[in-house]
Amino acid sequence: MHSSTAENTHSSDTESLAIALEHAKEELELVSYLTSHDLQAPLRIILSLCDELNSSTALTTDKETRAILGRITHQAGRMKTLMQGLLDYLRLETFGTAHTMLDVEEIVTVALTILHEQIQAAGAKITHDPLSQIYSHRGRLTRLFVNLIDNALKFHGASQPHIHISARENGMFVEFCIEDNGIGIDEEYHEIIFGLFQRLHPDDTYPGNGIGLALSRKIVESHGGKLWVESAPGKGSRFCFTLPRLKHTT
Repeated sequence: MHSSTAENTHSSDTESLAIALEHAKEELELVSYLTSHDLQAPLRIILSLCDELNSSTALTTDKETRAILGRITHQAGRMKTLMQGLLDYLRLETFGTAHTMLDVEEIVTVALTILHEQIQAAGAKITHDPLSQIYSHRGRLTRLFVNLIDNALKFHGASQPHIHISARENGMFVEFCIEDNGIGIDEEYHEIIFGLFQRLHPDDTYPGNGIGLALSRKIVESHGGKLWVESAPGKGSRFCFTLPRLKHTT
């Protein structure tokens, strides 16, 4: 009797959890829809009106008016970037869960192609160790390398940016590190920077939306791995993460 009661209670708890997860998923989809449609619609109108006003000779001949329009356009554009970043974060699951064996060198090559303009503009030198195959998701893995390499390019110091990608086997995982010679990060911020919308620098110094590292951690954790940083001010940064060598169920 007691065994049957326990089994029924466990079954009820499992069912309740499944229902709660389904409701959470529906709410997440609603937030994603509102962000992509209802919230961006008025923003598009604001940007369109700013373009019209900027093209008006009568208005743009006045310095103060031109400066105000410039600030409005900049902030509206920043809001658009933040919304797009938030959508990317919310829509991680839309990449699907189709994992397969991937050649990481091929993924890095694609990431570097995507970042070609930023690499050229920074005059960066990028090197990497031999990178073996791992069991991963192509879209997520590409986005991960794009985010972390872009982060290294953005926070470079006065000297020529040098970014090196290393890899070593660590049990059932491969540990990758993306090391740079940039401005570095104080230890007290090593965990904070992975929070959503967390930024350490003003937008006019280092532009960004505070979503890239949060999304990167979410991608790594979706593979069952970990992402962390080793860094000190003025001594560059090493962003390291682990990914499974073999099949992992997400």
